[in-house]
Amino acid sequence: MTGLAEAFDRIGSFLEERLPLMHAAGAAVAVTDRDEILGVAVRGFADAASGTPVRPDTRFQIGSISKSFAAIVAVQEAAAGRLDLHAPVSELLPWVEIPQPFGPITPHHLLTHTSGLPTGTEDAPGELAAVWNLREAIPGFAPGERFWYSNDAYKLLGLILEHRTGQRIPELIRERVLGPLGMRHTSPAITNDVRTDLATGYATMYDDRPPNREHPLVPAVWIVSDSADGSIVSSVVDMTAYARMLLSGGVPVLQPSGFDVLTTPASEGGDPDAPEFGYAYGLYVGLQDGRRRLFHTGGMIGFTALLMVDPDDGLGVVMLLNGSGARRPTGRFALACVRRALAGQDLPEVEHHDPAVVVNAADFAGTYAGEGRAFEVVALDEQLLLREGETEAALEPDAVEGDPPGDVFLALHPALDRFRVSFGRDGAGRVAEAFHGADRLVREGAAAQPPPAQPPPEWHGFTGAYRSNDPWYPFFRVVLRSGQLWMLAGAADEPELPLVPLGDGTFRVGRESWRPERIRFDRVVDGKTIRAVYDRGSWYRSFEE
Repeated sequence: MTGLAEAFDRIGSFLEERLPLMHAAGAAVAVTDRDEILGVAVRGFADAASGTPVRPDTRFQIGSISKSFAAIVAVQEAAAGRLDLHAPVSELLPWVEIPQPFGPITPHHLLTHTSGLPTGTEDAPGELAAVWNLREAIPGFAPGERFWYSNDAYKLLGLILEHRTGQRIPELIRERVLGPLGMRHTSPAITNDVRTDLATGYATMYDDRPPNREHPLVPAVWIVSDSADGSIVSSVVDMTAYARMLLSGGVPVLQPSGFDVLTTPASEGGDPDAPEFGYAYGLYVGLQDGRRRLFHTGGMIGFTALLMVDPDDGLGVVMLLNGSGARRPTGRFALACVRRALAGQDLPEVEHHDPAVVVNAADFAGTYAGEGRAFEVVALDEQLLLREGETEAALEPDAVEGDPPGDVFLALHPALDRFRVSFGRDGAGRVAEAFHGADRLVREGAAAQPPPAQPPPEWHGFTGAYRSNDPWYPFFRVVLRSGQLWMLAGAADEPELPLVPLGDGTFRVGRESWRPERIRFDRVVDGKTIRAVYDRGSWYRSFEE
């Protein structure tokens, strides 16, 4: 169809506009209906060093989209009467010793991220070690009470499925999902063998600061993985077969009743970037633009992905990148293009996106001063500049594209980009203070602020840079800001979080009382701690400031 050809040209133009703003070398986007793939748009490089372009059959790591594959196996086992999704995990896998002070955790809780277990770290690679280490983790809330995304939960689910079936998770996924869907070019595990036809993963060069678009790309760290939380390698062409299964109500891998179980949300507000969606079994489900949608994003080291299906229109989109970037705007644009092409309507225009635009720029303009430091924030139309001495840096919003304006920014200057620049507002909603690293600066004219509380003397010894062999989270800093300890991520896509003392030598990572993440500091030498134990993984003090 001529209309479809034009639609995919338009989708390719959208990618050309957005790809330079992402931290990715290449991308592929495919759209399907319930019967067949309708087209593919590709841009950029599968490998930048060799100049190898992305092709429709280029394979990428799809990350957490893999969770719904494991969920399908769990639903199949439940339908066959071999797995009780509401039985305590301690009965299903007897060697698991997880503290459960709020009541038993079940596979249903694991599948819906309502177990209260922490997200998980990769200091100890492999699902066995990760689940074994959960014996030291205390859930943050009663099972089923709320949503908290947990990779460790899906690692545990995978081990339960292996124990019940006698087969490894990769074998189960290949036999139960990939085979029936004809996904012959998809691998259920990341092994060294898949590197021969896999796109090269990319990350920004610095692992000690938030990524910004001026940071160059470098090949990402390579890891192997076969756990249930995210280990599938696929292409956009193969993944459209998976989208067609979702569009067809689970055929041929699930009966209608099983598909209902898979896609019925069990919690609300699971995704902070899509609060209108609930979380079902390995899928976000909800209404967007008046249409029911199922989706999931994925992230691996050097790769990100998106799966989005629109059952009302019978369309699905898959986007795979070797790097990172905002995917949902591209997915929505691709669906809109194809929907209009099929209806014979005019295609949406590719609008220029300026990542530096700050629609409420005037809110932040002013002079800010703190202990031994001051800077000025200048609003120029819809852009912000930070001026400190001879240094001038553009401030760009640090938010997923399409989110409402926020108060957190990236400073595009080497002298300032190690930390985000964030702003705080007073009770009337006026910007009253700014934060950068350990510094708190009050805006000129703002109401006087009370002096910060004096921290315990030993807290000064906790501050500094910490490193780990965890490839996902190799670096973070701990700073004292206004008498409060804060954990500042390096290149990880994590917010700055306060450390709340719990009275037993540990700190909760984050303000909310239900958050399960914990950190403690130990091995003191000359007044400074050598090690930070974060969710059972060890990070060690680095020389970096």
